Amino acid sequence: MSDAKRKTLCDFFPRSDVPTKGKSHDCGPRNANPRNVSRSNLGKEHVVNEETAYRTMAKFFCQSGTSPKSVEGLRFKKLIAYLNPKFCPSSAILSHYCLELYEEEKAKVNFFLRSLNGQVSLSVERLVYNKFNDPGYCHTSDCEETYFDFICLRVHFIDDDWKLRSWVVSFRSFDAYDDYVGETIQCLSDFGIEDKVCAVTVHSYLDFDEVIDVIKSKLHEKKRLQLDGQLFRVPCCADIFSSMVKRAFGMIEGLISDIRLIVCWGKSLPVWNVTFHKLQEALELESKGEYLKTDDYKGFYIPSPQEWEKVRGVCKLVGHVYTAAEVLFMAKCPTAGLYFHNLNKLRFDLMKDSASSDEFTRNLANSMLEKFDKYWRNMYLVFALATIMDPRYKVKYLEFCFLKYKGNDHSLLPSIFESIRSLLHDYVMHKSSMEYPISNSGSDDSVTGEDLLEPMEILDDPSFGFDCSDEFSKFIQTTSQPPKSELDCYLEEPIVPWTKNFDVLSWWKAASPRYPALSNLARDLLSRQLSLVTGYDAYFTNVCEPDRNITSMESDLVNALMSTKSWFDKQLRNSDES
Repeated sequence: MSDAKRKTLCDFFPRSDVPTKGKSHDCGPRNANPRNVSRSNLGKEHVVNEETAYRTMAKFFCQSGTSPKSVEGLRFKKLIAYLNPKFCPSSAILSHYCLELYEEEKAKVNFFLRSLNGQVSLSVERLVYNKFNDPGYCHTSDCEETYFDFICLRVHFIDDDWKLRSWVVSFRSFDAYDDYVGETIQCLSDFGIEDKVCAVTVHSYLDFDEVIDVIKSKLHEKKRLQLDGQLFRVPCCADIFSSMVKRAFGMIEGLISDIRLIVCWGKSLPVWNVTFHKLQEALELESKGEYLKTDDYKGFYIPSPQEWEKVRGVCKLVGHVYTAAEVLFMAKCPTAGLYFHNLNKLRFDLMKDSASSDEFTRNLANSMLEKFDKYWRNMYLVFALATIMDPRYKVKYLEFCFLKYKGNDHSLLPSIFESIRSLLHDYVMHKSSMEYPISNSGSDDSVTGEDLLEPMEILDDPSFGFDCSDEFSKFIQTTSQPPKSELDCYLEEPIVPWTKNFDVLSWWKAASPRYPALSNLARDLLSRQLSLVTGYDAYFTNVCEPDRNITSMESDLVNALMSTKSWFDKQLRNSDES
């Protein structure tokens, strides 16, 4: 074991520096480098401070989301025995400290969210655990319940340092008899954000209407929803893509089974990008005449030329979806502008194929386009407003898209302008009420503008002073221009040159002093989650599963580990270390 690893592991098992008599200990003093330890210390043993050790271990397990039962594993016990034979941790005690740490951190998060001067977006994600897929599960006849549903609630916001945060506020399992609607409302109330939710991102294939309606009704009790709730519900973009691809693959389901055999394509996870690549591989071999060698494929069904054309048509349409998915889900931090551009291009490509001379391709393209257009109509305003908040795009890019991509409704542009001005007006009014509170006229301590003027002696001379004030006031009213709004000033600035690694949040952080109200609007619009999953998970066609390490734990402990794991981000760790 290297010195670096030895120091890291010893940090989780602190001891006091009180030497005791007894058997020699290999680990030595805490954080000690064996090369620097004098020979007189090698034979000394140290007493474990169990409370400090448990608290440090609890922080480690909460940061990693690891089950406390891991301490009962044989390998972990050997590691503990090597580091300090005197310390024998218990999983039950460690779980208690994890729950205690969760309550401490929850109080900090609660205070932070309550004092947040802005809004948050909420995401509701469902994960399904199938016990029969667990290698360690033994099926019994008396077991009726097979699936466990986990509901993960996250809040997404941009903090004062213009860093995007995504924190879990609830991660619990629910069965058919649990009131997940009531649990959701109670959770939002506990964290003091029931009146700060500006949008909710949900799975497109699940019925979360009841949760959304209840949250909206609670918000209506305290404030008016932005644009009367037009921006409130955000369906997951990855779900829409998966749904379109499943419809395409469903048209050649039998052919996919036959192709799976001839290309030696074994069983794989339910991810549609793998199916797409395998079909492309089969088409490449078919174009080279590989499947004309009948001796090599005896006993296998080889698709006919007409069937290969169907496969080719499906791959062409799925390829449009895959091109957009690679940009949106594999990018490190995809912006709303990327969504607007790539979804516009996807829609345009599907529209072109919907006019194809091939009947199969034409019908399938129309079917996929119908599903996409429903999503596009619901999300168009969200994408457009967030795109305007990107200084590389602004309104100019919306105008460009109307000219480049046919089929866009030009009448939407004035409504987009009206929407963003209405939103900005609300933010300006809110900021004014925050910065300029109405003073109590009956208070003796009230100070007016006249009180700030120094007393001046008024001379009784008609030639003294300004005797044309009335005429000057009328002149101002007829010649002065109305002051420009922050939005007008922002839009008049030159477009920022497009760069791949441009950080839109850093730009707004620098520009926020010039646009105090508009930057707050940008912060809330850019924090909306457009997809619940990204990366490789975005290609799954089935409901995602939770980590199997947490499925056997108690509900409160699962919630504590998954929540604190998201809270211990880089910002909190740096503050703790300092």
